[in-house]
Amino acid sequence: MAVSQKFLLRVHLTTDVVVKVSLTKRPESVEELITILREKLNPRLDFEFTLQYEDPDFDGQLTCLLDIQELPEKGTLKVVRSESDVSSCASSDTDILPHVPLAQRLKCWPDTFPVPTFSYEVEHLLEEGNRAFEMSGKHSSPKAQHLGDHGFSDAHLQSLSDSCYHSSISGCVEVSFNAGRRSVNNPEGEHPHSNIKRARRAEVNYLPNFPRGEDQVSLEDMRVQIKNEVEKTEPNKVMIEKLMQTTFALRRHEIVQDNPMVKNFLEKWPALRFDSQVSICAEFHQVTNINLRNQFYAELDRHTPRLMALYRQKAARTGKISEALRTILNHYDLQAPDINVKRTAVLRALPVYLREEDPEFFKTCNISADTLDESTLIDTPVALLTVVTDGASQTSPVHFTSSSMAVVVEGDLVMRDIPRFADAFALLFGLIYALHLDYPRKLVHTFTFVQKIFMGLVDGKPLKPCLHALKNDLLLKE
Repeated sequence: MAVSQKFLLRVHLTTDVVVKVSLTKRPESVEELITILREKLNPRLDFEFTLQYEDPDFDGQLTCLLDIQELPEKGTLKVVRSESDVSSCASSDTDILPHVPLAQRLKCWPDTFPVPTFSYEVEHLLEEGNRAFEMSGKHSSPKAQHLGDHGFSDAHLQSLSDSCYHSSISGCVEVSFNAGRRSVNNPEGEHPHSNIKRARRAEVNYLPNFPRGEDQVSLEDMRVQIKNEVEKTEPNKVMIEKLMQTTFALRRHEIVQDNPMVKNFLEKWPALRFDSQVSICAEFHQVTNINLRNQFYAELDRHTPRLMALYRQKAARTGKISEALRTILNHYDLQAPDINVKRTAVLRALPVYLREEDPEFFKTCNISADTLDESTLIDTPVALLTVVTDGASQTSPVHFTSSSMAVVVEGDLVMRDIPRFADAFALLFGLIYALHLDYPRKLVHTFTFVQKIFMGLVDGKPLKPCLHALKNDLLLKE
């Protein structure tokens, strides 16, 4: 006895609606299959459509079903609405404007317009306006406070005020922290427009609430637990990472509200120094919801060819900036081709191209006997320290083969033993976000360019003319 052939079809009606249809035999034609689907899935398929199927010969790519013999016994179909049906639906009775016959459109404007009858109050206002026009010959102009949008503006401001009030009393820290300033009931309070704590560089988690079920006391206990674990000979990295994620809100409260010294804060949270490269990347991800390394290197490598071309165009001219760029590029041309060397050249020449100069930011020190004199860094607010070995020239504008890199903040070596210049630059940028630091005063344009162009952290503020011009130059094709 022959086994009856059975067809199982998985039919995609829309993007979110998928149904299963069972057939006892193969239809004679595609039209018969469409008719069967109409009967089984009525009223969902009450429109004109065609069918596509996943072709096994092309790794499941969708193909128009023209021959019913091409349909496998267990296949996937997709319903595609016909264009004629879509166009007919678009001109249905749901249109906003009614259809006007062509004959009416060709008619001229009437000589007299019938004036409708208004309410008593409106008629009274019109009579007063006509009387004033007869006496002065001028039309009355409503004042700004009488215009219709004025009431909408007041209502909108009141709605925002109510929203802030309810958010404050419900426990939203970002709102409640700026509340309680000078008012009628608090005349001695701080000025309402001074020292406002809010996200200024596109931070996603600027001042988050404590995790559910946790308070400041419980999170402080976790901080002490982290500190004790770091001091062990073999610390548990998994536990430290988990506790650091849980206590993120506590760190943000301390950073934003108390604005502590970097050295004191890192002593309180030693896990940020322990495996600092991983910790800073994790902190940056929690603040911005962006992977620091992936985003930074992807955009840096994407813009490197165009930036190098712009640098060489500028270096071919005359002037102090062109000479500085020419020196960096000449040192780069002497190096062996390497992606890290190219990244170093691009980042080192970027502030020069933007006409920024800070000799205290790019520092070089000669290390001997594996020792580093930190006393020379006491008065350094923020810097990238290039560590070179004996015999290397410290006067060179850029070192492509340094022994290691270090990050200095407020005279303290925050991170050291960083292998490459690009890594140190990215980690410093992440550290600025993690500790809520200001950009270096003389390199604001450079870090703003990295923030908005490389990292995609757009804060709503317009770009400066020099940054806007560089952004447009990057979009041009050679």
